[in-house]
Amino acid sequence: MLSIIVPLFNEAENVPLFIDRVRNVLANERLSYELILVDDGSKDLTFDLIKTEAAKDPRIKGIRFRRNNGQTAAIKAGIDAAKGDICITMDGDLQHDPADIPKFINKLNEGYDLVCSYRFQRNDAFTRRFPSKIANFIGRKISKLDLKDFGSTFRAYKTDLAKEIPIYGEMHRFIPIFVGTLTDSITEIPISLQPRVHGQSKYGIDRTFRVFSDLLFLVFFASFFNRPIHIFGYIAIGLGTPGLLILSWLSVSKVLGYIEIMNYGPLFMLGGMLCLVAGQIFVIGVVCEYLVRIYYNDKRRPYSISEATFDPDSQ
Repeated sequence: MLSIIVPLFNEAENVPLFIDRVRNVLANERLSYELILVDDGSKDLTFDLIKTEAAKDPRIKGIRFRRNNGQTAAIKAGIDAAKGDICITMDGDLQHDPADIPKFINKLNEGYDLVCSYRFQRNDAFTRRFPSKIANFIGRKISKLDLKDFGSTFRAYKTDLAKEIPIYGEMHRFIPIFVGTLTDSITEIPISLQPRVHGQSKYGIDRTFRVFSDLLFLVFFASFFNRPIHIFGYIAIGLGTPGLLILSWLSVSKVLGYIEIMNYGPLFMLGGMLCLVAGQIFVIGVVCEYLVRIYYNDKRRPYSISEATFDPDSQ
């Protein structure tokens, strides 16, 4: 069964048409599904329409936020509620065409864990396309994933994998980077954005600053999430090395009779404090490394081995 997750914010005019398009496509493909519509604190009749449609069709489920929490929170809420084997996330503004859903499913059936999409014909304004190009370039560099478009939210996931993705803030744009820490089985397919029928884009220039602040975090995440001991180790070495040098110089000078340590009390205290803090930071790094290894082994091992390696007929 499919779980189709759709964040909505003030999309009352689009909801009925969107649901009809999804129904028609999946009926033609004879696919079982649930449609999870997440109202992200809309001020219009979006949730009233969701309730009306859900009363007529048990496959439609609604989740409502009391206030606007953002697209990432809406996607996460939908994934948490999903009961299907496959999760598909898409926008409800009619720019993502439900007719592309079978393409995603076919790719997943080839053995991929995540199928992304890239918008090969974008008619957006330069102020949206240019920051997107920069973000995609940085995303490729820090993640080592050969993806053209990190920002497109039209994606298909294995549900058990999707539920393990630790996203928040504005991180839905960089879900492939998070998934890349779980599996290498990621691909993408081209899609074309459909023209808006009703409403207007909810994104402004302020989104650019949020995206790049999240990218700064992802630089850290991609580099050190699997090995936190490294960054704590770097800090410990940076603090501990001058501390050891100071204490070593004072000790050697004292032994050779060049100085009296009591005359260098502040310098001695500085060296001792640097070594003490470096030791504490290193211990914190060891603890973090241990916790990450537990998490990695307990929850991430299923995605490090391809399901195709297990053949029940060979048993």
